[in-house]
Amino acid sequence: MLRHLAARRLLPQTAFAAPIRRTLIARPVAPCSWSKRDEVLSNWEALRANPEEWYDNRSRKNNPRAPDFVRRDNRSVAIWIDGRDTPEWYEDVLEQLDSRQMGQGRGERTSNRPRSDRRDSSAEYNNWLSLRESPEEWFDNRSRKTNPRAPDFRRKDDRSVALWLDSYNAPEWIEELLQELDARQSQRAAGYSQQPQEGGEMAPQQYMEDKRAAEMAKWESLRSNPELWFDNRRSKTNPKAPDFKRKDDRSVALWLSSYQLPEYIDELLAELDARFEQRMSGQQQRQQDYQAYPEQQAYADYPQQQQQQYQQGEVDPRDARQAEDLAKWESLRDHPEEWFDNRYSKPNPKWPDFRRRDDRSVVLWLSSRSAPEWINELLPKLDVLVQQREAARQNRGYSTGVEVGN
Repeated sequence: MLRHLAARRLLPQTAFAAPIRRTLIARPVAPCSWSKRDEVLSNWEALRANPEEWYDNRSRKNNPRAPDFVRRDNRSVAIWIDGRDTPEWYEDVLEQLDSRQMGQGRGERTSNRPRSDRRDSSAEYNNWLSLRESPEEWFDNRSRKTNPRAPDFRRKDDRSVALWLDSYNAPEWIEELLQELDARQSQRAAGYSQQPQEGGEMAPQQYMEDKRAAEMAKWESLRSNPELWFDNRRSKTNPKAPDFKRKDDRSVALWLSSYQLPEYIDELLAELDARFEQRMSGQQQRQQDYQAYPEQQAYADYPQQQQQQYQQGEVDPRDARQAEDLAKWESLRDHPEEWFDNRYSKPNPKWPDFRRRDDRSVVLWLSSRSAPEWINELLPKLDVLVQQREAARQNRGYSTGVEVGN
């Protein structure tokens, strides 16, 4: 200790003391046995060995940052061509995939798949069979879909069941099925009936004649029984809405813009217009025949009518109502404890100001015409009762230790 102090006295005096440096010895770290690059190379090896286990999204991805290949059984495993750890031989893999897609047909690609890889395609194969056997139960969206990734066929009764033409599990006879569906669409466009009759398919001319006959039957029904139809020509807001609609069946409708109008359409419209004008003139006549007394004239004749009713021993209902309201106000004045005072607690200004406790249907309004003349003298007394009741409630809350209002 003395030597240390003597040594410090011999050293030159400096303004700052030199910091003490400590040397840390780093322990050796074991090298990492697996890295991100190894995982990427493993995925590329799996793609080269089993390309049928991966989705090839190069030609159908909309987002350029989306992965180019995604594993079928695990969507979280993906591969990007422009990745940082992409191997040097990736071009050979892409050439093999392109040649495989271009050189092999749809049927060969499906038949070369292992049996274990196709074990989950039975449901999709059954859907293709259903489309082949009952095409009328499916929507054909090939020519009208706007999104290229949308399904080509969708079931009508269950929209979640869909089929894609570029599916890997498409059957071998897909080309024959598409030809049948195209022929079916061309027949429908040419006017053939969807359901064949006993003698074979209906010819286009016969189909158009039957359709025109059904349309003429509707016009005949409108002509013979116009009261069974709604005339919407003057009341419809949408120009595409029907002009006439049957009352008992709203699905039966007629349009004046139809190509299959009868020859007597002008005469029919003239008859319907005359019928409408006659109905409107009848309503105006009934309104003219009905002449209600003006309000002032009614009040002027009221004393004379009241005198006649008193002479005949009858009671005016207005007087009876006024006497009933006056009895309610007197009950409030004599027994205010039997009434709820809602003047300061009602949430809606239209709610009643007073309501009877034993009968909630008995109510009173301060804005009523039946309010008595002494109502202004009664309100201060009711205010005193409200203040006394509130003070008693607060005293009970403080004495019992319970908050007021609970």
